[in-house]
Parts: sequence; C-alpha cells; structure tokens
Amino acid sequence: MNSQKKVIKKYRIISNPGCYPTSIQLPLIPLIKKNLINTQDISIDSKSGFSGAGKNYKNKFSHKNFYKSTFAYATTNHRHICEIDQEIFKFTNKKIKYTFNPHLLPTFRGILTSIYVKGEKKVSAKKIRNSLKSFYKKSKFIKILKLNSNIGSGNVLNTNNCEISICNTRIKNKFVIFSAIDNLVKGASGQAVQNMNLVFNFPETLGLK
Repeated sequence: MNSQKKVIKKYRIISNPGCYPTSIQLPLIPLIKKNLINTQDISIDSKSGFSGAGKNYKNKFSHKNFYKSTFAYATTNHRHICEIDQEIFKFTNKKIKYTFNPHLLPTFRGILTSIYVKGEKKVSAKKIRNSLKSFYKKSKFIKILKLNSNIGSGNVLNTNNCEISICNTRIKNKFVIFSAIDNLVKGASGQAVQNMNLVFNFPETLGLK
C-alpha cells in the first residue's frame, strides 16, 4: 500500500509478508476498505509450486507421486492464517470470515490464488476492477488485468509482479478474483529487495526489473 511505503522508511527491521498472504491481501484489503464485498462469506483457494513448502518438503509431505499430482493440505489451520487475520484487521479494522485451502502443484514455483466473493448491493465486477485499478494506480508491480481475463502464474514467474483479474461467475453478484505471483520473488526475496530500496531511498524497481 502506498501509505505503508512512507512508514517502512522509518524502520530498519522489517517483517516481509508470506507468499500466500501476499496473493490474498493485495486484492482483498482495498475491497474490504471500500465496503465492496461481503466480508462474512469469502472462499480462498490457493495453489502453489512445491518450492513454497520449503527445502524440507519431502519430510513434510509423504503423499505418493509428489511430482505428478496435486495435493490439498492444512485446510483448517495453515500457518499463514494468523498473518492474514492480523493484517486485514490492521488495515480495515474488520474481522472477516473465510475459508482458506492451500494446494501444492507438481511445478516448482508460482502461486495462483482464487478468491470467491459476494458483492455488496449494486456492486459489479467492473466496479470492483475499477476500484483496484484506482487503488494501485501508482504501484509499479501490481497489474490489474482487463475484466474477465484468463490468468495463470506463467506471466509473473521470475518477476516481482502481482497480476490480478476480476471475473464474473454464472451466479449473479458472485465474483472470483484471481491473483498470481511468483512465490520466490514477490512472495519472498523480491519484497525484501523492494523494502530495502524504500528504506535507503533507492528507485523502488532497482534490481527488480
């Protein structure tokens, strides 16, 4: 968030966001702040390359055909839940109700998060997209795609970008928000470099183009 950039400059020890929370909070927080979506009925489905499980992933997951299958895990208490709760409340002063289901894919890197939301009265997908477009108009790494754009993690791999697509569904007033990042850059080291640039008054994109 642009307001946070000024705050970050005051500190020398900075806690960087986790990869799943990054892909979730970037699209959700502005919409919650603007009261555009129902905060009591949100479903979040995130799929990550297996690098997101850490270097000891083989000890953590024992399911068969690890490199050839999709695996769902930690559906009730993932370690990033507390961070999602903490930061959304911090920025919006609202407690939301949501489900969060992470999955590992048989690919090395990249995250695609699908967020299913219900719009408040007379809120359209176009209005949601325009709100995000306006909120992030000065952000160098957040790209709001055209309405109903197909999206995957392929375009963001090896970048510090987050691509977001707002799509209608077949149910009236129900929308899906897709958010794609590279968990090893925007979800990790890229944000660390970005914060370092802010702290030392370097160009924000230095080392990240």
